[in-house]
Amino acid sequence: MSQPQGTAPAYQQPGYPPQGQHSSSNVVVVTQPQPQVVAVGTCARCGIGHVSRNFTVLGIIIAICFFPLGVLCCFLLMEKRCDRCGAAF
Repeated sequence: MSQPQGTAPAYQQPGYPPQGQHSSSNVVVVTQPQPQVVAVGTCARCGIGHVSRNFTVLGIIIAICFFPLGVLCCFLLMEKRCDRCGAAF
């Protein structure tokens, strides 16, 4: 087996196509929609203000009068309010 001068011997590794031959493969790119980032504490109405949670007067009165179950009612009666636009949720 004589090879022409200036060429390297061709080695074939198992599992790979021989040199000079190319295998064709199909590539499928799937793009997924990016989820929207929602900042926690941002007002749904104005989108800028921070929503804070405050105890209502009625909730505090119920918590004092009907302790220990009144504390649960106090937390259930919390009011969410935007510090920028004043919207209550």
